[in-house]
Amino acid sequence: MCFEAAPKSKYSGKSQCGCGGHGHAKTSALNSRTIRTIRFREPAEQQCSSSGGGRCPRHYLAPTGYVLGGFLILHLLVNTLALSQGNFQSAVNRIQSLGMLLPVLEIGLIAVLTFHIAVGLRLMRRDKLKFIIGGHFHGSPMRQWLQRVTAIIMLCFILFHVVTLQRWFGGRFDPHDAFSSTSHAIWQLCRGQSAGSFANLLFAQFYLLGIFAAVYHVANGLATGAEVLGWTRTETAQDRLWKISICASPVLLLAGMAAWWALTVE
Repeated sequence: MCFEAAPKSKYSGKSQCGCGGHGHAKTSALNSRTIRTIRFREPAEQQCSSSGGGRCPRHYLAPTGYVLGGFLILHLLVNTLALSQGNFQSAVNRIQSLGMLLPVLEIGLIAVLTFHIAVGLRLMRRDKLKFIIGGHFHGSPMRQWLQRVTAIIMLCFILFHVVTLQRWFGGRFDPHDAFSSTSHAIWQLCRGQSAGSFANLLFAQFYLLGIFAAVYHVANGLATGAEVLGWTRTETAQDRLWKISICASPVLLLAGMAAWWALTVE
């Protein structure tokens, strides 16, 4: 379903049918039927045209991205408590006190993440990592390109992080010894080698790269997701939200780096 185009602006080269450009109106509710009708191999401006197109895949990335972004922000803030081992353990104990609700929340999060990744990979298959000069949907071409690059880094990082820490996959995280088990999983992943060995240093630095990628992806996604969902319909509102997101990102980056420093250096 498509809607009347917004007045032309400096972004008039973008699609004006609700697929993520500036000045878009809200579209119909998400449902399984529209998910099945997504045609990923076609440009969004073609499949969202008034001649009977479906919904642009970005309409599914945006809401799931907000859920995952909220979790990531909370996760990084909780991890900053690692600056104090006692506070970190207390926070983990409170999380574990959720009992049977905890695995339910974890399964729900995994389901949202899986859906987000699946749609993102299909969209990546269409757009690849080309630096698109015209017809882009996420702010400037550089912002769009970096969003896709950080998405790939985050995918690799999330898989690595889950496998090395999540108990369901044989990870090394122990909720009863939260600080030490997390620190060893990050800083001494290769057992039998010193913490300063090349392999362990490489894995620790990969965590730092993952934090940088995640902060940018969330900050930019906050602004562009609002455009996709039609929450910011004027150039002024879109630019304001982008500036707020970028100005707030150093706080989140410092929180992530503080947690990394506490778990690897101290």
